[in-house]
Amino acid sequence: MNRYDLDPTFLKKLFGLEGKVSDSAFEKVGEFLEIRNGKRKATIRHAGTVETESRFLVEGMIGMYYMGNLSRLYFPGDVFMDFESYQTQMPSKYRFRSLGESVYISLSYPNEALLLKEIPEFTDFSKSQIAKVRHADVQWHAFTQMNYRDKLGVIEEKFPKFKYNLTNKEKASLLGVSYATAARIKKESIGKKPADKSGKLGKLLHYPFPAYVHTDAAEIEEQTLSWAFHFHSILRNNDEITYYKEQKFSYLSSCLYPEIDIERGVWISKLYLWLFYLDDMTDDLHVGQKAGFWDYLLSGVENIMGGKSLGLNPDRIAVFLNAFSDLVTEFDSLVSGHKELKRLIFSEVLNYMQKNKIEAEFKDKESLPTWEEYQIIRPAFSGGNLALALCAFESGEKFTNDCSDWRKTADLRGLAAKLIYLSNDLISYQKEADRGDFMNAVALHMHHKRLDFTMAQQEVLNLHAETLEEFMVLERKWREEYKPENSGILKYLKQIKYKSAGSVHWSLSISPRYKKN
Repeated sequence: MNRYDLDPTFLKKLFGLEGKVSDSAFEKVGEFLEIRNGKRKATIRHAGTVETESRFLVEGMIGMYYMGNLSRLYFPGDVFMDFESYQTQMPSKYRFRSLGESVYISLSYPNEALLLKEIPEFTDFSKSQIAKVRHADVQWHAFTQMNYRDKLGVIEEKFPKFKYNLTNKEKASLLGVSYATAARIKKESIGKKPADKSGKLGKLLHYPFPAYVHTDAAEIEEQTLSWAFHFHSILRNNDEITYYKEQKFSYLSSCLYPEIDIERGVWISKLYLWLFYLDDMTDDLHVGQKAGFWDYLLSGVENIMGGKSLGLNPDRIAVFLNAFSDLVTEFDSLVSGHKELKRLIFSEVLNYMQKNKIEAEFKDKESLPTWEEYQIIRPAFSGGNLALALCAFESGEKFTNDCSDWRKTADLRGLAAKLIYLSNDLISYQKEADRGDFMNAVALHMHHKRLDFTMAQQEVLNLHAETLEEFMVLERKWREEYKPENSGILKYLKQIKYKSAGSVHWSLSISPRYKKN
């Protein structure tokens, strides 16, 4: 550890005040400051005590802890303090801890008043330090919304000597991932952002937040395929396996949940394969048989959820229901029988199926819903509502503690579901029109408003843009001021954004499902 003293030349350079504050002022300032060393893992200030000093970090790295969880890092050149506690002189909620050997300069609350009184030249400096604290809050808000791979990159860029042995619990809370994911993280997992292959429509559907793909996407796909083929015969032969892999179906869940534990990621991938197969099978059924297919499925799923006997079902339906029963059993194991979480997720699965039945009824009657009817059912049968509900499952064991944060994101989730179905309708329009499927926002605008394709597409693009702006207004509301106690909401906010951006990225840049043949 380097030795420092409060030499005026050193302080001038450290604070970036060369040419801004006189030499005579700096001759006096050392009287008011104190230089301190922090030992590795030493607590600098406990939670529950009043903030009585501001601290300028010279060397090392400091962690801020809230409710025992590592919430934030401070790097050399940062000012670390609880500004609210300092201003109000009320007890602080946060603990500061030195993560390695550290050196910092302290200015006490009473000494600040004396310093500004006796050396007025430092008034502007004091204001600049307050502004620096505020700016650092804004930067840390941006950090909370990054993928953990980018977070690791930022930490290593700011602190190349980052060798501190954080526990998996500390890594999990800092990076915003589960304990299991934190335990799997290796340095080589830091990857590049996916290349943009989305074309013209992708630029029109651009989001001000990026999409990512799970680092274990290939492993998730292999486990999903094995389950669907060897255990349940959902996929019946090599042709169906090849089709599934070519369409990159499992990569949708890897785009929507890029930071999830691999075990939960595999479960969601299995559920999505099950739903994709049902969707494709509905398309292949003759008109007049589509709603009946969903009747069978709904009756069986409701019996499984109610613990009732399945009774006799057509052979192919029985395959699907047995697979669903397996998914329910595995879910119970993954969440340790968490009844509230199970009710939340599977009520949305049922909602998805019920709205798919309504869609099938329109197709059987060869009729179209009104635009108002469509907007009610589309967030569910598009899969948007379900994808967003699964954020709660993604949260894992933390859902018990942050379920109130989950409820606070209801408006964000509603807007995100709308973004998902509008973007999907814009992307899938041509494929669906080619096969005579007009359950699509663009097609409905053409039909009900008598618009040509270009005008109808633009109306839907405008609606998408308006919805995105509403979403970003709410997003900015939650990011106005950084507070560790909002970490649950910030986590869900990031996960919600993954669903919107990930859906578009998968549709345009990964899967060939919506590309012209």
